[in-house]
Amino acid sequence: MKRTFPSLGAVSVRGYFSRWDLIAVPLILGALLLLALAFQGSRDPFAPGTPDLTVSLDPRFLPYYGLRSFVRMLLAVFFSLVFTFTYATLAAKSRRAEKVMIPVLDFLQSLPILGFLTVTTTIFLGLFRGNALGLEAASIFAIFTSQVWNMAFSFYYSLTTIPKELTEAAAQMRLSSWQKFWKLEVPFATPSLLWNTMMSVSGGWFFVVASEVISVVGRGKSQFLPGIGAYIGRAIQDANVPAMIYAGVTLLIIVLIYDQLLFRPIVAWAEKFKFEQSESADTAQSWMLTLMQRARLVQALGNLPAAGWERLSLATSRKSRPGRPLEQTVPLVRQRVQDRGWNAVIVVASAGLLYLLATFMFGPSLGLRAGQLLTPNVNLNDRFDPAVTRQFKEAGVLAGADQTVWLSSVCGASQKGRRVSAALGTAVGATGGVSARTLPLRCAALLTAPGQVSLAELPGVFGLGLLTLLRVMVMIVVATLIWVPVGVWIGLNPRVAQTVQPLAQFLAAFPANLIFPVFVVLIARFHLSPNVFLSPLIVLGTQWYILFNVIAGTIAIPTDLKEAARVQGLRGWVYWKRLILPGIFPAFVTGGITASGGSWNASIVAEVASWGTTTLSAAGLGAYIAHWSTGEFNPHVALGMLVMGLFVLSFNRLFWRRLYTIAEERYRLG
Repeated sequence: MKRTFPSLGAVSVRGYFSRWDLIAVPLILGALLLLALAFQGSRDPFAPGTPDLTVSLDPRFLPYYGLRSFVRMLLAVFFSLVFTFTYATLAAKSRRAEKVMIPVLDFLQSLPILGFLTVTTTIFLGLFRGNALGLEAASIFAIFTSQVWNMAFSFYYSLTTIPKELTEAAAQMRLSSWQKFWKLEVPFATPSLLWNTMMSVSGGWFFVVASEVISVVGRGKSQFLPGIGAYIGRAIQDANVPAMIYAGVTLLIIVLIYDQLLFRPIVAWAEKFKFEQSESADTAQSWMLTLMQRARLVQALGNLPAAGWERLSLATSRKSRPGRPLEQTVPLVRQRVQDRGWNAVIVVASAGLLYLLATFMFGPSLGLRAGQLLTPNVNLNDRFDPAVTRQFKEAGVLAGADQTVWLSSVCGASQKGRRVSAALGTAVGATGGVSARTLPLRCAALLTAPGQVSLAELPGVFGLGLLTLLRVMVMIVVATLIWVPVGVWIGLNPRVAQTVQPLAQFLAAFPANLIFPVFVVLIARFHLSPNVFLSPLIVLGTQWYILFNVIAGTIAIPTDLKEAARVQGLRGWVYWKRLILPGIFPAFVTGGITASGGSWNASIVAEVASWGTTTLSAAGLGAYIAHWSTGEFNPHVALGMLVMGLFVLSFNRLFWRRLYTIAEERYRLG
């Protein structure tokens, strides 16, 4: 038979439309329609005179609420990727910048979402004055803060562990910084970044209640944005069990949909970025990716930006300009002078920031007056109850917009406790902390200004931080022992990974708030200690950072190394010691750092759990911050966030950073 090469079919002109486009185009148009639907209502009026925002527990609204929440997730992921590509890249490429940026990242990842909300809600409401976009922006920013740190750490560690031979090849090919970033660094980091992005989306679902139920200064009730998180928050508030079940089922459906339509295609597409010399026989598959690759019209539309992107890449090329040498020798004396100067700038800037924060928390006198420590100014309305505030106002005592009633205000209204009216005596007596008889003695002390913190409170807050640290350490160890073997098993079996992936995403995305009522009921029913039995709630949402990173690290182990281990007959513990543990170690360190920081973040919702009218609280720093989060950034929240950040920063510097140095020096691929 006579054959011609190339075949006539290969050179024939194909049309711009195929039968696959009959499915792909409606899917794309439907996604655009849903996006337009999700943005409806985001510009509704929201001003001091408008009614409070709330949600209905009617399950018919759950699809719309789920859509609104998922769109917030996608926007937060977009901003997280922009932040990751800029911040992590600068930290990885500049040794001096890394000294500041990575500790700042350690500090920020530990700060609780409610802390960010208290700072940003007022700002965004001021920017989008008069409509609900302010609350939408605050919610998206809160979700962003629950996603971005994990992604930034993953990208940073990937950039610092790129094999030297790849860096040398990029230099020989004379790639510019822009070309090197998109042709080497991003592809190399893609597998790990992808799994961490999936984990970040799931982590966003974990904090979805905190991000959609927002306290606004001047309003007695929290504002419930339309979303599945607000639906869960309302169900918990009303102790509505059927609504909790509806929310769980809805979330499962949402996770399955975006796994099939979004993450599974990206996982299959990212297979080509694995660093290996021989391809694995088992690779991830996706019907959605196959559909998009065979839909000619979609491919043609997708290729339109490619020409412009290629022109941008060529415009940034070196052309005839010489490239930088891989290793630049800087005179030792000059380098020392520059390092000392940079360190001095860091010390001065840090001292200035600490001074500003200290004056905000303790006042201009830094908690001292005439050489004496100021006594704590107690908030008599410890539960921030509007009824108690109203009772004090009727007695002539000024109260704050956040329902606080300070001891100094009562002292001012009663002439330092010497003239207590009947109404004021009744109000003071109802608080339980101060009585009309002891009021003169309490008012005679030197009190801090209303809302400010006393230096005498510092030891107690640090003690609460130690309790939370103990909980975090124990739970991280338990999660490591459980999920490292499971993650390795999943990563070594791609077919299993495809099956387990949506289940793992659902478990990671499942808001722990749906499980909290079970703990509350059992602890209250059997009179158990909240300090002990609320501890597992800290790691419910953060343990998945370890699992997802271990899966990503196992998948990234080159196939040729696995084949070499198989040829050498490595089995059992020797196989783990020689291949698996060194291969997953950098990824595990990344997961451990983010899981540790996430656990501190989760403590703010895990140390205070409620169901209906029953609220249980465990002694800890998270409960302290949750107690003082009243809708605005106040000195007590600032103190809690500062202490939490210092604990996380110290622990990361003393423990996790040393593990990362070992991973970078001994367990990189090249």
